[in-house]
Amino acid sequence: MNNKWIREQFANIDVNDARLQDRAIAIAQCCAEHPEKSLPGRFEDWAGLKATYRFFNNPKISHQTLQQPHYQEVLEKACFSKEPVLFIQDGSELLFNSHRWTQGLGPTSDSAGNGLMFHSCLVAKYHQSKETEILGLSYQEAWIRPEKKLANRGKESEVWLRTLKKSGTPQKNWISIGDRGNDIYSFLSGVSREGWKFVVRARHNRKVETDKGKERLFPWIRQQIAKSSSKVFLKAKGKEFSGEVTLEITWAGAELLPPDKMSFLPKENVTYIRVWCPERPKLEWLLITNLPVENEKDAQKIIDIYRKRWLIEDYHKALKTGCRIEDLQLKQANRILAAFGMIGVIATQLLSMRERCRLSPTKRVEEAVPKRWVMLVEARLKVKIETLRDFWHSLARLGGFIGRKSDGEPGWQTIWGGYVRLQDMLWGACF
Repeated sequence: MNNKWIREQFANIDVNDARLQDRAIAIAQCCAEHPEKSLPGRFEDWAGLKATYRFFNNPKISHQTLQQPHYQEVLEKACFSKEPVLFIQDGSELLFNSHRWTQGLGPTSDSAGNGLMFHSCLVAKYHQSKETEILGLSYQEAWIRPEKKLANRGKESEVWLRTLKKSGTPQKNWISIGDRGNDIYSFLSGVSREGWKFVVRARHNRKVETDKGKERLFPWIRQQIAKSSSKVFLKAKGKEFSGEVTLEITWAGAELLPPDKMSFLPKENVTYIRVWCPERPKLEWLLITNLPVENEKDAQKIIDIYRKRWLIEDYHKALKTGCRIEDLQLKQANRILAAFGMIGVIATQLLSMRERCRLSPTKRVEEAVPKRWVMLVEARLKVKIETLRDFWHSLARLGGFIGRKSDGEPGWQTIWGGYVRLQDMLWGACF
């Protein structure tokens, strides 16, 4: 990983201590070079490891302290972007169930879970004709749930709107993306007031007001006839084989009515887009948006924008599978939160590296990948690597990717498995 990028992210953390800033850069470089290893495996000597433990235990070092410079850089890039910028939100959890001696953790979604919760906003430039460009995080919040619900504690669902407010005043080309967990009326109403555009997958069968009066959302939108269709390639899932299927598309405008408990909130003028597959009845998306939908081209673009939501799932895999953050052996929850602040930033760059290979698949491999890496992979697989796409596929093959026509592009886990094998090969080549 580029050392210049590491320095840009951590050289200006607000701790008023140049030694802590230098230590942050040194630790981040070790974590980025060997993201798949435990903390002891990332450092060559006891002195470096001990200094890392002291660093994460320092009261000046926190999750937000380590990420603030990264937020500022990402938002600055987003402000100057001419293309649409996607703010993709989602929440997840870090589980430390097997870490019996770690103190200060709390319950998670799993009834027997022990860990912490977090919510991220991943920012990406949207290019309709090519792959999306990852910018980084505009905000990430991590917290530990109390054992008992506190009376004065707000709802966790408030984090969706709070995250966008932390991201600053929206530009005209900024779009918030969320899954079904984001179908919260207070959020939809709040982001509209703040000036955000949004695309959210519908979860609730809400009341809507149409030309025919008040109706329930699901039966109303499912009565609309198809206005367009599109062919897409789907990967195999369960008993369903991979292959090309036809998606039917329709859209209609309506006034979204607030729930009875929130009748003080105004109605929202939105457009609902329904995407479904007659060949696979379980495949259905119901999207809510306040973006203009005048024709088939507009609807197709919004559907494509929502499909980019899966990038944040890949970010979670980069954190958990790539950086193995749930394997951290730290005895205090505050130390895990601090380490998460650093690793959470590094994971965005790992994801960005993968997307860059997809963004420029025909780029010459020697322009982006160390020559020794290419030579080792070529020798191991007995192939000739000329482009970034060749290298990416070969790396995935080391991790178990077969590469049949029906397999599509390699996923994060096979790519990461290949990367780990390559690091072992590089280490062995040193002797």
